[in-house]
Amino acid sequence: MSGIAGSYKVFSPITESTNQKTRLAPPIPDLSGKTICAIRHTFRADETFPMIEALFRERYKAIKFIPNTEMPDLRPTNVAEEAELTRVLKEKECDVLLAGNGA
Repeated sequence: MSGIAGSYKVFSPITESTNQKTRLAPPIPDLSGKTICAIRHTFRADETFPMIEALFRERYKAIKFIPNTEMPDLRPTNVAEEAELTRVLKEKECDVLLAGNGA
């Protein structure tokens, strides 16, 4: 609290607009033979990610699935964490990043 007693200082959550555009990677037409890396230790991930992995294996042949338990639990909020996640993704040769499970 600051200023008049009983009042609060409020900051606007609205940021400046930007026209900067980022190109997305093109869609991968077939996941067969790809390495899928799952991240995030979300609610009930220990139950849902094995089910998701089984569904991927049923549909796509010869995939490599790296579960979230073998990945760092990072939610990059700074340059160092972003660099660390990028390093791990390259090290594990991830083609696809599964970043959550909707649970």
